Amino acid sequence: MDTDVRLYGQLEKWPSKTEMARLMEAAGFTVYVGQDSIRLRDCEHFAFQEYGGDLGDPQFDADGSTLEKMLEDCGRVSAALAGADIRHRFEIYNDDDELVGYLHHRWPQVPTDSGA
Repeated sequence: MDTDVRLYGQLEKWPSKTEMARLMEAAGFTVYVGQDSIRLRDCEHFAFQEYGGDLGDPQFDADGSTLEKMLEDCGRVSAALAGADIRHRFEIYNDDDELVGYLHHRWPQVPTDSGA
C-alpha cells in the first residue's frame, strides 16, 4: 500500500477563490469554502490553499492512501480544470520520489535529461 503519494502542480493563472469554487461545483464536486481554502469533499484529500492575502498564488494540498486513489482524484480535478480551459500540470510522486503520474491540459511534460 502506498503511504506517501504526493502531488506537485501548477496553474498558469489561478481563478479567484469564488470562480474556482464555482468551477469545481459545476464539475460535480462538493466543496467547502473556508477563509483561505477550498476543500473538495469528494476526494480523499484535495484542497486549494492559501487563497487570498499576500502569500502569492494558492497552493495544492493533496495526498492519497494509495496511488490509484490519488490518480483518480487528481484525474477528476484535472478534467474539471481542462473543461474550463485552465492550463495546468500535475506531477504525482510515490514514496521513492519517483514520478508515477503526469496529468495536464496544454502543458506538455518536459523530458528530463538523463545524460547529465
